[in-house]
Amino acid sequence: MHRHHRGHFVAFGLLPVLNAVALLIQGLNLSTHGTGNTGRSLVVILVAAAVSLLCAAVSAVKRGRDLGYPALTTSLAILASLMLGPVFLVLLVYLAFAKKAADPAPSAAGAPMASLGIQWLWAPVLLVAPWMALVVASALR
Repeated sequence: MHRHHRGHFVAFGLLPVLNAVALLIQGLNLSTHGTGNTGRSLVVILVAAAVSLLCAAVSAVKRGRDLGYPALTTSLAILASLMLGPVFLVLLVYLAFAKKAADPAPSAAGAPMASLGIQWLWAPVLLVAPWMALVVASALR
């Protein structure tokens, strides 16, 4: 499994979570001041926020593996923190700022893979695509 260093984690973990929070705030705004086609828009918002949180959870597992935690331990920590609401944000901030322990004997199998340029194009897509889908859903009649 690919590992994330700090830069990857910020791009693929923290930014999608902030995007999900913004989407949910927009959904709250639409549901309280509902104008236009709010039914389809709310469904798109909830699905987009869930996909963003799923991407952040996958990125958190990859960052945890980079820090030396087993994938199962990191997955259980993410699941527990998601059930406790804002604790998920605290976990993500910890993962973003935690320093990797010095590895006394790095192995070739444990080394992170080289980052491809095409992978970095996925970060803006994760941030812009939900908003574009929301615009399309609100414009449909």
